[in-house]
Amino acid sequence: MKRRYMVLGLVVALMASSCGSDDEPDSTPGAVPDKLHWITPEELTDTLSSGGAAVVNFWASWCGPCRAEAPVLRKAHDEYGDQVRFIGVAVDDTAGDAFDFMESYGISFQNYLGDGSAMREHYGAFGIPFTVFTDTAGDILNVHRGIIDEGILNLWTDELSRLG
Repeated sequence: MKRRYMVLGLVVALMASSCGSDDEPDSTPGAVPDKLHWITPEELTDTLSSGGAAVVNFWASWCGPCRAEAPVLRKAHDEYGDQVRFIGVAVDDTAGDAFDFMESYGISFQNYLGDGSAMREHYGAFGIPFTVFTDTAGDILNVHRGIIDEGILNLWTDELSRLG
């Protein structure tokens, strides 16, 4: 029954995300984007293949470790966001819960909604959170499974910032 509600929530989120304009979300520091789009693993791969090195974090609003690492990600984005792209993918979540999470932690970088099973399978991770680091061509350099601490995140973002 819980799975049925989750699927229903994802369908509603997908329908809601397909409505409205194609304007880019507000990228002002500290401003939560005004909408979330659904993204597949293949679309995410295409997105990552252009635009520079990236930190991609997969999370959910109901995930305790995700809540614990959110301030670390926000801080890294504040420090490295002009040199490295930060992208979040809220998996198995509703748009409303994802927005509430982003607002409560001050997450202003681009986020999407995605299917957790498909993302975990595509990136070889079996739980959330997990974080993927890609080079400027979108090639995966590392997949960090589990909560990421400030030291590891800063090590990778510093390395990615040198890639240009």
